[in-house]
Amino acid sequence: MTDTEVPRPATGQLLALAAAARPDWSPGQLQDVVGQLRCREDMSFGRLVVAVAQLIADPKAEPPDLLAAIPEAWRQRRRPQAPETAHRGAAAARAALHPTTESDCS
Repeated sequence: MTDTEVPRPATGQLLALAAAARPDWSPGQLQDVVGQLRCREDMSFGRLVVAVAQLIADPKAEPPDLLAAIPEAWRQRRRPQAPETAHRGAAAARAALHPTTESDCS
């Protein structure tokens, strides 16, 4: 077994775990949601396991919440702003809070 084969997708077992842990959920509904997520290119099986585990742990969660919890792909590809952007913003906020009073009537 090579490193590229781990973790192996085990969707059936994941659905069985969810069914055992959350008998209040409709198995068909969870299966539909998981099927939709497995078709996305940006959704690895590892990410799916984590997302389903978090959903199982939330007593108020429902299977459709899984679709809402996955951010859009374009949000994940955004580069963070450079540190100087925050420094400029902080300087602007300080200047707005503490304006210097210069008079033209010296």
